[in-house]
Amino acid sequence: MSSFRSFTPDGIDALLPVSLRLHREWRSALETLSYGGALPPLPPALREPLRDVGGFDLAHDPDGVDPFASPAFGILSSRLRAEQVLRAVSARTNLTLAGTTVAVVGDGSLAEALSTSLRTLGAAVIRATDAPVTALAARLDGFRVQPLSELGSRDTPVHLTVLTGEGHGVLPVDTLEGLVADASPGGAPTAGLRTSPSPRPFVGRVGAASLVEMPSPLPEADVPASSTQWRLLDALIALLLLDRHAAGDDDRFAREVTP
Repeated sequence: MSSFRSFTPDGIDALLPVSLRLHREWRSALETLSYGGALPPLPPALREPLRDVGGFDLAHDPDGVDPFASPAFGILSSRLRAEQVLRAVSARTNLTLAGTTVAVVGDGSLAEALSTSLRTLGAAVIRATDAPVTALAARLDGFRVQPLSELGSRDTPVHLTVLTGEGHGVLPVDTLEGLVADASPGGAPTAGLRTSPSPRPFVGRVGAASLVEMPSPLPEADVPASSTQWRLLDALIALLLLDRHAAGDDDRFAREVTP
């Protein structure tokens, strides 16, 4: 773990290797970069050291580049987010995913990444979607599928419901049971939802459900950043640099961020 306060000219190379390599390739001065879409903005307290040490002024702007328009970024971010969310659920609830039943709600790459990771960990996965093509693919991949209208059905007890924000709007979380996690990048499916306290930190009650607070996909102010958050930030800056200097070459972006 690390934080922006520990930024030094030597240490930043290990945190943002791809974006700094590209930055030096083009011998740029201060780069002012903006992104839109679902990813949250970086807090102002974190932008300053990034600008002073890294040479990037990174702003969130509704008219900026939407990183999710890049197929390669979508693939990378979905894998990183799935890893981050499942670690957070386990750490904040002590839930053992092996042997549990988990409903994954949505029809995009994040839902696919979560479903694959959960099955690898030994969970029984239900894909909840109203998209016929997604339902077909999920069934062929061996997942049980149910429509969104059946979420909260008492026929099959679900230990954890994961909302992705892909292909669904705000859902009635208070009709669900068990744990609920909002894995979407910006928290849209549970925005404005009021919770009552529970004995556990990061967990609030909503009806019969327990809503588990998820960390931001990007580094946050006053919270040590994980390696997953640094990797996504590095990828985001690299994508924006390539959009500016290389006409948004998605193939090159994929090569640059491939481990």
